[in-house]
Amino acid sequence: MHHTPATDLENEPWRLGLLNAAVEGRLAASDHHDLVHRHDTATRPARRLAVRAEIEVLLRCLDAGLEVRTEVQITDGRPTDLVVSLPDHEFAIHVKRLPVVLDAAPPVPEAFSNLADVPRPYLVGVRWLDPAPPDASTIEDVRRFLRGARMRDRLPLRRAGVDLGLVEVRAPSDDPGGAIRFTPMGVESAATVDRTGRLLRRAYRQFVPGLENTIVLVSGASASDGGDLVDRAVLGGHVERWDRLPVVGERVAHGRDDGGLWNGRHYERSRLVGFCGLDGGPGRLWERDALDPPANEIVESLRRTLAGSGSGSATTPGDRT
Repeated sequence: MHHTPATDLENEPWRLGLLNAAVEGRLAASDHHDLVHRHDTATRPARRLAVRAEIEVLLRCLDAGLEVRTEVQITDGRPTDLVVSLPDHEFAIHVKRLPVVLDAAPPVPEAFSNLADVPRPYLVGVRWLDPAPPDASTIEDVRRFLRGARMRDRLPLRRAGVDLGLVEVRAPSDDPGGAIRFTPMGVESAATVDRTGRLLRRAYRQFVPGLENTIVLVSGASASDGGDLVDRAVLGGHVERWDRLPVVGERVAHGRDDGGLWNGRHYERSRLVGFCGLDGGPGRLWERDALDPPANEIVESLRRTLAGSGSGSATTPGDRT
C-alpha cells in the first residue's frame, strides 16, 4: 500500500479546510473522518484521486455556504457523492475525476498577431513547440491555410521533417466584430473526448430518482483546456452547418456535431454539468435548454460553488447552453 509521508499530509491545504469545516459545524464529524479515511487508505492512486476530486467539490460547496452531506444512501444502489440541501430544494452532485492531464499549452508566439487581419470569424488554437519564433514563411503558410479553412480543419507545421506545431480551427470567434482570434492549445484527441463522454454517461446511470442531478468533472488540467474538453463532450464539437442560414454578416452557419451527451433528446434528465480544477480557481457550468429548466436556486448555488473556493469574489457566470 502506498503511504504519503506525514509531513506531506500535514501540508495539504484540503485537510485543513475539512478540519476547519468540521470544527465550525459546517461539516459533520463523521463525514470528515470518512473522507480522510477513504483518501488515506485507498490502495490505488486512481481511487485516491477520485476521493480528492470529491473533496474538492465538497470544499467549494462549503465555501459557497451550502449545507452538504457526503456518501448519502438514497437508493439501493451505490451512495450518492454529495447531496446539497437548500431552503426549498435538494439536489445531488455526482463527482467524476477526469483522468486526463493536459500538458500546459505553450503561449501563442507574437508573430501570429500579424494574421489578425485575416477576415475569418474563428477561434483558432495554436500549439507552437519550437523554441524559436515562427519565421515569415511559416506565418504565410498559416495565412493561406486560414483563408480557406473550415471548422475543425488542422494544419501541422513542419520544417525539414521537424514538427514545429499545430494550428486548428476550433470554434466560432466570440469577438463582437467577428475577427479571427488565437488561443493556446494543449494536447487533445478524439479519444480523450470520448473518454470524457463515457464518464458523463457513467455518472448519468447513477442519477437519483426524484432529485435534480448534476455532474461535476474535476481535473488537474487548466480551466481553459479542461473546460474545452468537457464542452465538446457535453455539447459536441463545433462544425459548419449547411442546413441552416448563417447569422447576418457571416457566410456559414455554425453548430455542433452529434457526439455530445446532450445531443437531441438523449439523457434528458441531465440538465446541469460542471467542471473545475483542483486549484480552487474558477470552473464552468453548462445549463441545458429545457422546457422545464432546473430551479434557479439550484443553478445559482452551483454557480457560486464553481466560481472558486475561498476567493470571496463575485460569481463567474456559467455558460448558458
